[in-house]
Amino acid sequence: MLERFVDLFGERSLQAGCAFVFGVLVLCGFGFPVPEDVILVTGGVLAWLASPFDTPSFGAMVRDPGLHAMILVGLVGILAGDSVIYFMGRRLGVRIAEFRLLRRLVPPEKLQEVERQLRRRGNFVVVIARYLPGLRAPTYFTVGHSRLPYWEFLLFDGLAATISAPLWVCLGFWFGDDIERAALEAARFGHYILLAVAVVLWALAFRYVQRRRTLAAAARERARNGGAAEPPDR
Repeated sequence: MLERFVDLFGERSLQAGCAFVFGVLVLCGFGFPVPEDVILVTGGVLAWLASPFDTPSFGAMVRDPGLHAMILVGLVGILAGDSVIYFMGRRLGVRIAEFRLLRRLVPPEKLQEVERQLRRRGNFVVVIARYLPGLRAPTYFTVGHSRLPYWEFLLFDGLAATISAPLWVCLGFWFGDDIERAALEAARFGHYILLAVAVVLWALAFRYVQRRRTLAAAARERARNGGAAEPPDR
């Protein structure tokens, strides 16, 4: 799949490649069945093909404006596609059962699982869901239905996207002179990194939840002590 996209846009301008990456990422929000990481890696390969440098290096990655533009396009495209899912949840909510396509994109059993996760871990689930296959769309749909403020959704989703988008785009850029290897490394190497990131995020989420529970317990204790200190009504 990666080779097909590169063959289609590799001979065109970087602007055309950026438009392609952005458009497909937005379509993913409507259920377009293309893995997000494949599109981002394709963007990195296209940035490399348009790069003036002879060999990929960290210095080239730092100095190449085309790569920076592709990373930005990837970030904006991810947020735009995820916003589509969020607003579908906000507008449709429980009416999802009326739409066959949406039932496939957001299965009812996944919605129930997401609701349980939201109750246990709060809005930090938005960050975690990006790294859990099959839960991203149900999570974003559910948080939209739960009326989480849009700015909070963008904050949590953007936090996750600032990790995944640069990773995949830079991976495509790094191996861009060998498209087959780029596809292979994206399938093998990138997932290990995302797994490590997911573990870190789970640890942060656990710490966040524990802190919330500790503060809530302390607040209840203060309320009980305050109530006990007050004289009874006469």
